[in-house]
Amino acid sequence: MKAMDVITLTAIAVGTQGDDLSPPLSGLIHKVRLVYANNPGAQSDVTLRAVDDPAGEWIVSRQNIASNVTLYPRRVVHDALGNPLTLDGVRPLCEPYAVHGQLRLSLQDANPGGQCTAWVWLVRV
Repeated sequence: MKAMDVITLTAIAVGTQGDDLSPPLSGLIHKVRLVYANNPGAQSDVTLRAVDDPAGEWIVSRQNIASNVTLYPRRVVHDALGNPLTLDGVRPLCEPYAVHGQLRLSLQDANPGGQCTAWVWLVRV
């Protein structure tokens, strides 16, 4: 069994927004823990995405919520034609989120100095 790594990113709001980038990596994301500090404000938005993914696609997105949370992001599996696969014709077949490149944690609409830290558990491939 491969070991699981934990990558930490912290976005600190300068004005109302802040970003942080991970080093380049390749792996499967199994878990994300978001922890807020320094009063980012209840209106804060947080997005964790792969830098090279299409615009509008993200691993984690939380809007107008600044409470600590643990998430297990998954992505729907598709066949060779791009059709989503299901377990029984109804329930989608999902897998851990694959990432190849850098991750970007973005904090927006936050109070100045507010911050969000993301711990990302992944198995490198």
